[in-house]
Amino acid sequence: MRLSIKSVLQLVLRIAAFPYMIATSIRNWLYDKNTFKTEKLSVPVISIGNITAGGTGKTPFVISLSKILQHNGYKVGIITRGYRRKEKEQVIVSTGKGPLVSPQISGDEPHLIACKTEDTVIIADRNRIAAGKTAIEKYNCTILIADDGYQHRRLSRDLNILLWDAYTNPYKEKILPAGKLRESWHGLKRASLLVFTRTDAIPLDSEKFFIEKRPDLKQYCSPISIEKIVNMASEGENEDLQGHSVLAFCGLGNPHQFFDTVRKLNPSKLITKKFHDHHKYSKKDIMSLIEDAKSNSCEFLITTEKDAINFPEGLPKIDNLLLTSISLKLKEKLKAEILKKLPTLVYF
Repeated sequence: MRLSIKSVLQLVLRIAAFPYMIATSIRNWLYDKNTFKTEKLSVPVISIGNITAGGTGKTPFVISLSKILQHNGYKVGIITRGYRRKEKEQVIVSTGKGPLVSPQISGDEPHLIACKTEDTVIIADRNRIAAGKTAIEKYNCTILIADDGYQHRRLSRDLNILLWDAYTNPYKEKILPAGKLRESWHGLKRASLLVFTRTDAIPLDSEKFFIEKRPDLKQYCSPISIEKIVNMASEGENEDLQGHSVLAFCGLGNPHQFFDTVRKLNPSKLITKKFHDHHKYSKKDIMSLIEDAKSNSCEFLITTEKDAINFPEGLPKIDNLLLTSISLKLKEKLKAEILKKLPTLVYF
């Protein structure tokens, strides 16, 4: 029987996934056996991450969590790698009053977090332990959030929050590159809490899957929504998109999340264009998008705040370009569970 091209490709990807699975499993085993050492810092550390590649809402979760911790008396430091940033050395992205450096130096996500938080220290460094020590010793942070830290085993953490996109079917996921899994399901044992993002209710099939894998792992959900839509040129909030024709574009790990969100705004017509995650837009890209919007009779272009950070310098403001501000809500039960698991805050 002849195999289809799709079947052959799936077979090749599964074969390619095997050495990746072996390598990640050995690494995790060495950490589990304490052959590879972890280092504990002097303040609590909360890791926010995922077990899949692509977007699960880590950035809005980090922003929301930092505000909750501040409200409960903590001096928050956020430590991050700063994916695809130019600068390789440690960079102080913010000391709590907005970004200190360009997104090219900090990375787009740390820059966005700096724009949307106050009184929060943000440090980008490949070495998370060094970043954490700087946040504690130089800026007196009393708690650290490790952004995208689930697979970063060297830094000990007090709380390991695992995010899962509610629209991703765990039964269908496979190890990279055959699927999106960064490691085997055995990695679930490190999670303190499992949070389904983009939903008000946990999907029953997914709930069952994770109960089978890890019965003691508490499951929560956190909806993501558009907080506001801002016109890039006027900086004023835009009216409802219902009945308008729209071209939506983004460079996100999970672009369909964004397109589905825009679709819920009920435009009369929706054209979508996707780019690679963390895409650095050129002027040619933007002009091409404007022409696509015109040729498809679209009244508006719409993208995310994160994408706008990756626009080229000197780009003229575009009258019909809209930017979405995304927010993630941590429900009261989840807030209480996170705070309960943290050591008692001691004032000096």
